[in-house]
Amino acid sequence: MTATNRINYQHVQRTVVTAFLCVVLAFTLILPAPAKAQTTSSTPTVAELQALLTQLMAQLQALQGGSVAGVCPYTWTRSMGQGTTGADVMRLQQFLNANPDTRLAASGAGSVGMETQYYGPITASAVSRFQVKYRAEILTPLGLVNPTGYFGPSSTAKANQLCLTGGTTPPPVSGDTELRGGAGSLTDVRLMSGISNEDVGEGQNDVEVLGLEVRAEGSDVELSAVVIDFDQISHTGNLNRYARNVSVWLDGERLATINADQFTRSNNYRRTVTLDRGAIIRQGDVGELVVSVSGASTIDSARVDDRWTVGIDSIRFRDAQNAVITDTQTSGLERTIAFREFAASVGLGINIRGGDSSINQARTIEVSTTQRTRNVSVLSFQVQVEGSSDVIVDNMTFNATTTGGTLNQIATAAYINQGNNRIGSQSITAATSSITFNNLDLELRGGQTYDFTVQLDLNAADGTNYSSGATIDVDLTSDNRNAWYVEDENGDTVRAADRRGTASSDAHTLRTGGASLNQVSATTREVYNSNNPSASYGEFRMVVEVTAIGGPVYIPETATRSATASSTFGATYRYEDANGDVYTAGTASQSFTRVSGGTLESGYVRVDEGQTARFELVTTLDPDAFNQYRAQLISIGFNDTAAAPDSTITATPSVNYRTGLQVINN
Repeated sequence: MTATNRINYQHVQRTVVTAFLCVVLAFTLILPAPAKAQTTSSTPTVAELQALLTQLMAQLQALQGGSVAGVCPYTWTRSMGQGTTGADVMRLQQFLNANPDTRLAASGAGSVGMETQYYGPITASAVSRFQVKYRAEILTPLGLVNPTGYFGPSSTAKANQLCLTGGTTPPPVSGDTELRGGAGSLTDVRLMSGISNEDVGEGQNDVEVLGLEVRAEGSDVELSAVVIDFDQISHTGNLNRYARNVSVWLDGERLATINADQFTRSNNYRRTVTLDRGAIIRQGDVGELVVSVSGASTIDSARVDDRWTVGIDSIRFRDAQNAVITDTQTSGLERTIAFREFAASVGLGINIRGGDSSINQARTIEVSTTQRTRNVSVLSFQVQVEGSSDVIVDNMTFNATTTGGTLNQIATAAYINQGNNRIGSQSITAATSSITFNNLDLELRGGQTYDFTVQLDLNAADGTNYSSGATIDVDLTSDNRNAWYVEDENGDTVRAADRRGTASSDAHTLRTGGASLNQVSATTREVYNSNNPSASYGEFRMVVEVTAIGGPVYIPETATRSATASSTFGATYRYEDANGDVYTAGTASQSFTRVSGGTLESGYVRVDEGQTARFELVTTLDPDAFNQYRAQLISIGFNDTAAAPDSTITATPSVNYRTGLQVINN
């Protein structure tokens, strides 16, 4: 029976142990007697003693590893970034300080016991570490590789999930090798999007060529060995003709390094690599397992551009019950490597990725019926210049997809901004599906990353150009990226092979009236019946906020299960299985209720213009088969009168509204 099957059939009892630590500080301040010649007393003031006590308590809390007992349970209700102030900022700093991985500072402002109400660069840096720690739930669903430092909807949802139960047990401190939990397994194994088709240059060190994200479920797990497999695509020699060594890393820590000559033709370039002790992934966390390669000191010109694939065939690990398990879910997850003659030749290139998720996520944009709406941000992306060479970008092209009207009916002009500076504009006069900014003459420095935003001037939704409910999204595809005119500092065109990444936005809905939708949190739990396992079920909770636009909206407190959006009910949701297919079997129940805001009127929740009401969708599922399931909010129905809904706010395709159980015992 595989590890995955075992966890499907075995109930994992989770016991939350709350430890109360009583610390008694007894100290005596022995103050020297004042000298007779002194005229000023050396006795500390009350303020000085209070400052000393505060410092001692902060040091004590730091030695204890921090605790969120004084913070959680707590719910953050807004997005925050640098410059934000308020009590919820201090709560966030206290929450981040509770874990050594995300602690703001070792001393001074922002450190344990000295949190502030100001969201500055130190807080942004800690939020970035929090986003990396929970990359699979915060960054990956948004198509992001690097953290943003912005405490947006995805980060808020994860923090609220962790803080929901109070979090009174301090997290494991650095160096803690104890495994906690029951029977463990690895789940959600997937390739890291930020490492793909990498080049390894002559003499280059530790080039990351394969990255896997793996989640620990059921217990903490300690990785002990991996099987690394190289395969030849095009080559003229053994692996050691291309590489000096191969290393394995977990969350940025090197676990093993072996010489490349250990991968030989006789073992089909496949080796078991034993890892250092302490390679632990805590229960519920996602670990980043990375393989790196260092290029050979000399690569023969006949072998330049030769390619190999690299994969991890299996992972051996130990769980909290000391069971040693070999997991083969990683088999078949591979990346391609190309070897180059000089390390400098692999450095040149541009890498594109998504930017600010608050811009790119599907949202409702309020437009006028009589006048243009100007400078609406519809796409945020980043351009990273890899290597030391500067590049010149002379034009940028993007795709635009619309419904309810052509591009020139919906928009009159487009703008491209680098940071806060407008660097290009383009009038939109034709019913085209592309936007091109020419003659940019934009110089980007090697090794730097730049933020860009595409903005539009939107026509009035007067029924002639387009009507309320039209949609638009702007994307930067691989074809767009390759069509850019980009040259290096020598005047040579940057080839398509050295351009990577894409960026896209969800479809934004343009409305003169109606509602917008924002996710607050999404959580799951397994309700296990030990006396009657067949009566066990999974519970899914999703909290969302609805804001009225251009007038009041009325929302019924009803819910239904359906594969597609429905304007008949307040909330429409569906289930999916592990393959992403809609799951229609099993026994389900649901409720959709107002949590706060709004006013009850004629059996509906009335939300006035500009006001926000919070709702909670609770669904339960008793499936008819062993599998992994998730729930997804599809839409919320509303009307502009106290009547049955006639319009919907669509939640998809935003994956942030997805929440799921890895295992349901039945």
